Amino acid sequence: MKAKAILYASAATLATLAAMPASAQVPAGQGQDLPKPTTASDQNANPATPQPSVQESPAEEDDAIVVTGLRRSLQSAQAVKRNSDGIVDAIVAEDIGKLPDTFASAALARVTGVQVTRGAGEAAGVQVRGLPDISTTYNGREIFTAEGRFVQIQDFPAGTVAALEVYKSGTANLIEGGIGGQVNVRGRRPFDFNGFEVSGSLNGVNWENSGKLSWNGNLLVSDRWDTGIGEMGLLVNASYVGINFLDATREQSLVIGTTNSTNAPGTAGGVRYPDAQGRFTGYGDRFRPSANAAFQWRPSSELEIYVDGLFQGYRGEDTNQWMFTPIFGGADFQLANLTTREGSPNIAQSATVIGANTPDGYYGSAKGKTDTYQIGGGAVWKRDRFQLSADVAYTDSTYTFSLINIDYLFASSPTRTVTFDAAGKDGGPSFDFVNFNVTDPANYLARGFYQEYLKVGGQDIQARLDAQYDFDGGFIRRIQAGIRFNDRDANRDRANPYVDQLNGSSISGQRIPISSLPVTIQPSLPAFKSNDIFPIRTFPSIPSGSVRQNLTELRSFFGAPAGDPAFNPSENFRANEKAYAAFAQVKYGFDLGDMTVDGLVGLRAVKTENRISGFLRDDATATISPVTAENSYTDYLPNVSARVGFTEKLQLRLAYTQTRTRPNFFDLNPALTVGPPPVIDPNNPPNPNDPNSNVRNINAGNPNLRPLTSNNYDVSLEWYFSRTGSLTGAVFRRDANGFISPITVFQDDPVYGRVRYTQPENLGNTRFQGAELAFTSFLDIDGLPDWAKGFGIQANGTYIDAKGDLSSTLRDNPNVAGRQQRFNGVSKWAYNLVGLYERPFFSARLAYNYRSDFVTYYSAEPLDVDVNGAQRTGGVIEKGRGQLDFSTTLTPIPNVTIAFDIVNLLGNPIRRTRAFDDAGDQFVRQVLYLERTYSLGLRFRF
Repeated sequence: MKAKAILYASAATLATLAAMPASAQVPAGQGQDLPKPTTASDQNANPATPQPSVQESPAEEDDAIVVTGLRRSLQSAQAVKRNSDGIVDAIVAEDIGKLPDTFASAALARVTGVQVTRGAGEAAGVQVRGLPDISTTYNGREIFTAEGRFVQIQDFPAGTVAALEVYKSGTANLIEGGIGGQVNVRGRRPFDFNGFEVSGSLNGVNWENSGKLSWNGNLLVSDRWDTGIGEMGLLVNASYVGINFLDATREQSLVIGTTNSTNAPGTAGGVRYPDAQGRFTGYGDRFRPSANAAFQWRPSSELEIYVDGLFQGYRGEDTNQWMFTPIFGGADFQLANLTTREGSPNIAQSATVIGANTPDGYYGSAKGKTDTYQIGGGAVWKRDRFQLSADVAYTDSTYTFSLINIDYLFASSPTRTVTFDAAGKDGGPSFDFVNFNVTDPANYLARGFYQEYLKVGGQDIQARLDAQYDFDGGFIRRIQAGIRFNDRDANRDRANPYVDQLNGSSISGQRIPISSLPVTIQPSLPAFKSNDIFPIRTFPSIPSGSVRQNLTELRSFFGAPAGDPAFNPSENFRANEKAYAAFAQVKYGFDLGDMTVDGLVGLRAVKTENRISGFLRDDATATISPVTAENSYTDYLPNVSARVGFTEKLQLRLAYTQTRTRPNFFDLNPALTVGPPPVIDPNNPPNPNDPNSNVRNINAGNPNLRPLTSNNYDVSLEWYFSRTGSLTGAVFRRDANGFISPITVFQDDPVYGRVRYTQPENLGNTRFQGAELAFTSFLDIDGLPDWAKGFGIQANGTYIDAKGDLSSTLRDNPNVAGRQQRFNGVSKWAYNLVGLYERPFFSARLAYNYRSDFVTYYSAEPLDVDVNGAQRTGGVIEKGRGQLDFSTTLTPIPNVTIAFDIVNLLGNPIRRTRAFDDAGDQFVRQVLYLERTYSLGLRFRF
């Protein structure tokens, strides 16, 4: 299927190119002098500060030069980067409602220095230069999702986004909040257009793994009028994005077993193997509605007043299926027919598993909903060189999540054949059952009933007042100052009861087949279509819709209380946070012969006051009591930068900044839970020589956590050789301190005795350093035929070395405590290579995005005991992976475009591994198959 898709896409592109007549239009930028770099005073404001919109430039820049589509977006993005006071990269929509990807988060993966994680039909986990803590703004206003610090960027559909601006170095006028930088999502306003505008799109998307069809679309209507009280404009924009993904995973345990004469008779013993395998499939039927509206009024040339609003929604219903097959336990457990890897006699390759513990799993129904609203307004008044701006906004965001799991158990423990590393490029685990019908519902028994109900939310009021004055010449070019106030509330409520049907339910101990449950049983969606490694493609399942429709009956069947489960007080909190900020910043500039020098010197001061209420819970005495903690601190965040213009085309940037990120409210929660006393098994008493046995668990939050801080150093050299051509390079360093991690210590408590105490704490220093290189150009070369000048290329690469104090949760473990480790989620290498072709009625893009190996997480506790009895921990490594996307457009008549896209054309899976010995030998932990999608749609603009 993969080869066929590639051949079809390539053939269609070549056929269209061959049929195109040569065009006589002169490509943009050819034969023209480049404009001189503009200063920030020419723009009057940093793009991330809410301002009246600059009117969108018409497509025609000269009589014979037309700038549209890909060229126009690249030219606009280059202008943002070139003219900014800081180090900024941007993606500008090539047309209304047309970012290069379906979601803003996926588009950001094309930006130099940005890395994302992929799964569930989309991209998430945005990191800038390795740092996950980035602040997010919408039109310069802070925005967030629920109780979190940051917004889920994938909640921004492409149809509502005009541009994405990634600020890699801070300036004093930017809202504080992210040590990784800031991503500003810029929406459109009516004064972006000359007059009446209506545009829209509709796309059908075929999801290959799930076999489903979803729809994406957007509609924008905007107009502006001259009235007796000034010019007014109104814009309304709505978008809808549907997702119907099916992700499938083959995986095996992190716990490594060892053969001996008992579990592998007839062998020498000492062979290592994962002690369990499993399969997981997740099908998601999701959609994201979004809408924004904006009103602008310009009563005079000096004053503009604006009001705008944003709605972001998420609706998702997922069906999850998990099957777990133990390779341990049981009185008769044995590994027969054992084979080992070629050249590695102590590493298992395959086996027949007899008498192991019974396989089990669950059917899950997950349902989530997000509603985020933001409304704000403000005014900008300009007179001569003075500007005064004010803005106030209100944000309300809630997220609710409900999970129902029906646990099952096989009716018997069949013999299974297992392969620990299958042949072929994907490798990884595989298993099958002997003389067992995996598709027969009679072979599955009900085992338990789990419910989770989560409701989190956040609200804020934010207001700012900024002033700036531009000087006419001299060393001081501009002075800026401003104040900002933010009042933020956050709340969390969670419930997670479990009914164990085998031990303690109203039907305890009974062998009840899943067919007796008040639900519909049907075959699961076929998984693992793209390979023949795994034989179990489908098995009996309970669809999410049936679980929801029969939830009342299910609760009654398992003896659970009726209605939504009651919230657990020990997991709940209420928080309020107030932030008072003030900044001052000076823009300076002077000439050095033919060179120009300018830059910023600024300081932002922020005082934070928070109050968080939770509960203290002692399970032994069944007592719950409220607790409240308060804290306040002040941060001073300086920034110093210089831009040296050697020529009109070549410039150097130098910057030093300090940034910081506040701890999450969840970590600040002062709640504390004391678990029940340990149960002593008289047949297996605790070891008196082991001080960590017979312990009581205590879990707590930490209201005394301090903010994460970072000192940032940046050097960037930029050469702009045409309107859409540039070669830029940068080196950077981030000295961060205070990342938060749960830390576990064992200690003697005067009240509770020996305890295992877990609490989030600030860690030590972490260093991020690296380099970036980016090149963009079309073939605007004299002498080439016009059709050849439509070819272009974008290429960028990033190197990041990220290491620091990211010790495991067991601080008392000498194997892990205080070690310098690779930072989670950071690839050392990442790059993008994009081939472009554009003519007035046709365009095509082939984009390859790659990131190298990275650590997904470190084992929370030792998961392995080697043959010598030593405990071992280690990181789970996601192997390097590239993704290839293809898109093409055809414009048969003016203002109407047909678009075709393929996402994840290669269809290669995600592979994760973990080393299990000092020699670095590995077993594949997971092989995850992501969706490939095909999209065909229509765009119009009038």
